[in-house]
Amino acid sequence: MDRFQMGESVMLTSQKGKKWLVRIDDTPFSCHLGAIHMKDVLGREEGEHLETHKGAKLFLFRPSLEDYIFTMVRKTQIIYPKDLGAIVFHGDIRHDDLIIESGIGSGALSMALLRALGENGTLISVEKRPEFALQASENIAKFFGRAPSNHQVIVADIQDFSLNALADRVFLDLPEPWHAIGPVAGLLRQGGLLLSLSPNIGQVQLVYRELKAHGFAAMNTFELMKRDWMVDERRARPKDRMIAHTGFITVAKKTPFPMASGDPEE
Repeated sequence: MDRFQMGESVMLTSQKGKKWLVRIDDTPFSCHLGAIHMKDVLGREEGEHLETHKGAKLFLFRPSLEDYIFTMVRKTQIIYPKDLGAIVFHGDIRHDDLIIESGIGSGALSMALLRALGENGTLISVEKRPEFALQASENIAKFFGRAPSNHQVIVADIQDFSLNALADRVFLDLPEPWHAIGPVAGLLRQGGLLLSLSPNIGQVQLVYRELKAHGFAAMNTFELMKRDWMVDERRARPKDRMIAHTGFITVAKKTPFPMASGDPEE
């Protein structure tokens, strides 16, 4: 098991689950549970702990993707883990896929897709706003320890984007995704999947209209809600707050023929 080294990040975790993402260097760290010196983390393994000067235990873990996306610098709202997992699964990502996503936001979806792709697939992120592209690229490089060689970030409008090859998957996280359906339909291979994330059902209705007009079928839209529980030796009940509606996920498959407006949907 790799031991912690100078310069990497560690997730300090209390016995009650409170977390702090901290860089390992020659400085102290303090919180309401007390203080430790970060240099003391060097050479230790995941799961070990340090005691603060108040006697509290802080466990040492490497940050998960979920940990990281909630603490990284971001200029936009992130896609929540519950939706990221569903997007990767329903997107049926394979290790040699060519994927296009637009826009990149803060990079949360990019990181989830790159992990699913491994080293053999390719992800092309198309982002219209240069400041978003730059911040997301920095977040992604920091998480992986380098800029992944199979990831291209292109500053462009997806409606004007062209590609010499056909993509296997297209992911859209845009304010007005219906405007992108026509342009990306020509970038997606027959049988390929398109997934779109939208917060409002009115947006989804406009997306459906364009999907039908541009040769997509097997369309499905759903949302996910996540409710955590409080469990200890005395109680087991749902928490008072939950992550409810965050967005509608629409999945569709590319066919060679547009569906006429009068065609039956079932």
